[in-house]
Amino acid sequence: MKFSVIYQPTNLFSLKESNSTNSGAKSLLIPSPYSIKMALFNQAITINGKEVFEEKKSLELTYIRDVQISYKLSGSFCVNNCFITIQSLRDGFYRGKPSFREYIYLSNNIEIIFKVTDEKAKQYLQKYLHKINYFGKRGCFFQFMEYNDNPNEANVKEFDASNSSPGILQEFDDMSPKAELKNIDNYASGKALRDKHIWVMPVIHVNSSKSYTHYRII
Repeated sequence: MKFSVIYQPTNLFSLKESNSTNSGAKSLLIPSPYSIKMALFNQAITINGKEVFEEKKSLELTYIRDVQISYKLSGSFCVNNCFITIQSLRDGFYRGKPSFREYIYLSNNIEIIFKVTDEKAKQYLQKYLHKINYFGKRGCFFQFMEYNDNPNEANVKEFDASNSSPGILQEFDDMSPKAELKNIDNYASGKALRDKHIWVMPVIHVNSSKSYTHYRII
């Protein structure tokens, strides 16, 4: 069973790749499955608490953790390159450290497609998806627009060397099917469990300079 959610980007988006260092971080073009699921957990815990996720074999945890996510993209992306100053405390003094970041302008709405096991999982996710207002870094705002029970076909595909498609490759994180609350809660002692996926972003290079790169959906 599939449904999708349409979000409108209302601010520049930035979500660094998980392998990036703090001082030099390129951004993914769109929110990763891991970041979307973390936003869902954040809403669920904020509204109803985390006790339900602490239960053994929690269905609510599996509804979020195991949902399959894909994307339908359109329009263009403008990746803005910039240097920012990060304040760090050293020897009792705050010192500025220059760091590279990318901030991305998305021209069109983004359709996030969810594949669930049954109607209960769908209803549970839809309790919280319309309440999410940012993905990635805090302040990267998205506005919920609508639910769609007849989603478009996804155009972001997992990389397959035997069936190459035009575009650029990016590595996305997703939650491991073995993850429990202790592996998700940032305040718990458990180690984060993530799966890595290489996806083909269906974009072509249009123009670029030292300050930006412009991509358009194929």
